[in-house]
Amino acid sequence: MKGPRRWLLGLDHLLRIHHDQLGFYQQLAHQYGDVVPLRLGPYRSWVLFHPDQVQQVLVTEADAFVRFEPVMGVLAQWNGASLLIAEGEAWKVQRRKVLPAFQPARFAGYAEQVVARSLALRERWLALADGRELQLDMDAAMVELTLELACKALFGTVLGETADIGRAVALLSDIAFAESLQPLRLPDWLPTQQKRAKAWAIQVMERTVRQLVEARRAEGGRDQGDLLSMLLAHYQGESGDRQVRDEAMTLLIAGHETTGAALSWICHLLAENQEACMTLQAELDLQLAGRPPVFADLRRLPYLEAVVKEALRLYPPAYSLFLRRAIRPVRLGELHIRRGELVQIVPWVIQRDPRWFESPDSFRPQRFLDPEQRWPKQAYLPFGSGPRVCVGQSFGMMEMLLVTAVLLQRLTPLSCGVPVVPQAKFSLRPAGGLPLRWHCRAVMAG
Repeated sequence: MKGPRRWLLGLDHLLRIHHDQLGFYQQLAHQYGDVVPLRLGPYRSWVLFHPDQVQQVLVTEADAFVRFEPVMGVLAQWNGASLLIAEGEAWKVQRRKVLPAFQPARFAGYAEQVVARSLALRERWLALADGRELQLDMDAAMVELTLELACKALFGTVLGETADIGRAVALLSDIAFAESLQPLRLPDWLPTQQKRAKAWAIQVMERTVRQLVEARRAEGGRDQGDLLSMLLAHYQGESGDRQVRDEAMTLLIAGHETTGAALSWICHLLAENQEACMTLQAELDLQLAGRPPVFADLRRLPYLEAVVKEALRLYPPAYSLFLRRAIRPVRLGELHIRRGELVQIVPWVIQRDPRWFESPDSFRPQRFLDPEQRWPKQAYLPFGSGPRVCVGQSFGMMEMLLVTAVLLQRLTPLSCGVPVVPQAKFSLRPAGGLPLRWHCRAVMAG
């Protein structure tokens, strides 16, 4: 099978991935097809673009792969031994302990928190607009909102240092992306600007999570209906507090980083597609009649769900899944993967494949209203798939649906006419922010 020529054991590939990851993967698929061999330093890697291969790697042969250890080692610097990092039996045990926090019975309570914080944000924006318009950087605004939501819904509190936490998470995201592409990671004791920034960011997150845990332990650790209650019930003692810290750190970072990015893209696409925006607002007016949404309303808002799903297809925050390493030989159709070889799966390319999606680069929410799914199952995987599918996917979907509904009831997003370029960081974000205008609209009461 043919792939691009390599230079210095694939150093040129790493440079392309660093500077233009999205374009690099799109070029691979276009030039070489569904299976592309790459050399990445001492490793042989396979980039796979067909849903059948994705099904085998993530589902039927999932136990033959682990996430690539050097990348996990980068994340473990601040995520510790959390669910994100664990493998094998340890991962299974930890997942069983985290899952109760994401059971449907708890979602009505979570939804109240999401709607309350979204309403407060909307009212601030309406006051600033004073009945007319205002312009905002939506990327920054949505990261701030989803950080508040993660803290309140998952940890039962509103933190006073959200600016520092948001900056710390952004720094760790950038550093993780850079370090995961470095052939050799430089020691942290070097007095460089990046090393000092990393130390500061980790210290901020450590202090934040430690204070959350200590405060809840001091209250007796009673069940307050949030994730932190679940973790404290399962983990006791000093070692237990460390595990709570690791899980809380991971979910605090992941719980707002990707959702904030997704909400930015949803608003961008609605601003660029006013017909879809008006269709959505008409559905919200009809079904909600001006009142705030509750969790039970979501099943009566199919177009809203279609809008969110289509945005996740076009701009998946997890644009490329974690590299996986084969721990035993695996056969994927005609492809034989040896033990130790790497596999890469790229939703950014798969979800824009014209074989599965008509007009793949167009924003068409109606494709998700068709009762007959017209694409292979693994052609759409914004949350991953298989045993290691995102544990918080239902919570994240609920959050995106409710935030979008609350904002669109009273505000209409409009383009600023500025080109928006997706940038592959640790999640997919708009390069340089996302300026949007928001126009006030009248309350549509029943």
